[in-house]
Amino acid sequence: MAAIQQSITIGYFCAAFGGVATLALAYAFVRTRRVRFTLPVAGLLMLVHPAWTVSATRGDCGFFKREVSYILTAVFIGLLIYQYVLSRRAA
Repeated sequence: MAAIQQSITIGYFCAAFGGVATLALAYAFVRTRRVRFTLPVAGLLMLVHPAWTVSATRGDCGFFKREVSYILTAVFIGLLIYQYVLSRRAA
């Protein structure tokens, strides 16, 4: 039971980080008024995030939910780095 609860908690923390990253990308859009692929991708990833699309109570005790949450967090970090590099290049 502890593994299931841990997977659920990790999923929600990763989703919270994804939400903050999406808000940061939205702020960059509002500031520059230039649409890049980063914001739509982040929004789509938030819609399909395993924190609310994958159950931890069935199957592998949530290990799939946890691993995919880690992967999506890495993608969010990559989107933020890409946005930062583009903003530095434009300045």
